[in-house]
Amino acid sequence: MSVWRLRDFDRLFFAAIGTILVAGVCVVFSACQGEEFSLGSDLWQKQILFALLGLVVFAACATVPFVLWERVSPFLYVASIVLLVAVLVAGSSAGGAQRWFLIGDFRFQPSELAKLATVLLLARTLAGRRRPADNVLALAVPALIVLVPTAVVLRQPDLGSALVFLVALPPMLYWSGVPFHYLLLASSPVISVLCASSLPSWIAFTLFLLGLSYFSRALLLERILFVALSVIAGIVTPLLWGQLEPYQQQRIVAFLDPAQYSSGAGYQIIQSKVAIGSGGLTGMGFLEGTQKGLAFLPARHTDFVFSVVGEEFGFAGTMTVLALFTFLIVRGFRIAAAARDPFASLTAVGILSMLAFQMFVNIGVTVGLVPVTGLPLPIFSYGGTSMIASMAGLGIVLGIGLRRRL
Repeated sequence: MSVWRLRDFDRLFFAAIGTILVAGVCVVFSACQGEEFSLGSDLWQKQILFALLGLVVFAACATVPFVLWERVSPFLYVASIVLLVAVLVAGSSAGGAQRWFLIGDFRFQPSELAKLATVLLLARTLAGRRRPADNVLALAVPALIVLVPTAVVLRQPDLGSALVFLVALPPMLYWSGVPFHYLLLASSPVISVLCASSLPSWIAFTLFLLGLSYFSRALLLERILFVALSVIAGIVTPLLWGQLEPYQQQRIVAFLDPAQYSSGAGYQIIQSKVAIGSGGLTGMGFLEGTQKGLAFLPARHTDFVFSVVGEEFGFAGTMTVLALFTFLIVRGFRIAAAARDPFASLTAVGILSMLAFQMFVNIGVTVGLVPVTGLPLPIFSYGGTSMIASMAGLGIVLGIGLRRRL
C-alpha cells in the first residue's frame, strides 16, 4: 500500500466496524444461552466464522478500485436478478417465504447481493449523466433499475428487503443534484400509500401536495401527473392491502395495536418492550437476561438481538450501540462527501443509506416504532449472507476513502 493510501486510511471508520463486530458476536453468544437453545448450540460459533469471513470480504472489496466496480456493475446486476428469479423456482422455503438457496448448512440469500449490485448500477447510471435526473423521463431508468429487483423480492415474499431497495433511490438522486422539492413531489404516490390508513392524514397530505405542486418549478404536466398518481395510489391502497400475505397484515395490525394480538402477531413486540424496559439504566448483566433466558423473547439472536442489548446492558448499552452505528454512518458519509469521483461518491451514499435504513428499522421494531419486517441489524445480528454482504459494502466504502483523491 502506497504512502498516500495509508494517509487516507480511515482508522476510526474501521475501528467502529471492528467494535460493532465484536459486540455483535458477544450478544449473539448471550442470546444463544437459554431454555430454547442448548448450551452446546453452535450458532455463536458460526457467527464468529461469519464475522471472520466478513472481514476477509471487507478487505478484498476495499482493495478493488472503484473504477472496476463501475465496469462490472451491469454484469453484477444482471447476475443478481437471475439469482433472484432462480430462488423463486429452486429456492428453499421457510416460514411461508422462498428467499434462500440451501448450500449444505449454509443459507444464501440472493437479495443481499442484489442490494449491492443495484446500488452500483444506479451509481453508474446517475454519475454518467451531464445533468440531474429532474424530469419524468430522466427518472424512468433509475426507477426501473430499483423496481425490477423490488418486484422480484416482493414475490418471495420479503417486504423488508423490498423496502431497502426503494430507500436507496431518493438519497442517491438527491446526492446527484435532484432538488429536494422535486424528490418530494416524485415520491408523493408512495407517501400517499403510507397516509391512506387514516383518512384525515391522507386528506392533509393531499392538500400539502397540491400546495407543493403549485409552487414547484416542475413542468405543469409533471405536476399534474404526480398529483394524479398520488390520489390514485391513496384510493387503491385498500385493494393493495388484500394482496399482502396474511402474516404481513397481522404484523402491521399488531404494530398498531399489539395488546389486541398479545398471543399472536403482537407477542414479539410486547416481549421485546418488556425485555428492553426490564434492563433499566445499566441492565441485568451479561448472560443474565430473564426474558431471553426463559425463551420469552423470540428471534433474539436475529431480528430482536437489540432487545438482548437492552435487557442485559440497559439504557447505557443501547445508547452505546446506537452511538457506534451513528458514528459509522456519519463517518461513511464524510468519505462520500470527500470523494472526487461521482460514481464513488454515489456508491458510498447508496450503501450507507441502505445500512442506515436497516439499522433504523431493526431497532425501531424492537421498541414498537415500526412493524416487524424481519430485517437484521447489520453486522450485529446472527446471519451469514447479511454479514458478508454488509461487510462487502463497508469494504467498498473504505476503498472509496482510500482513493478519494483520484
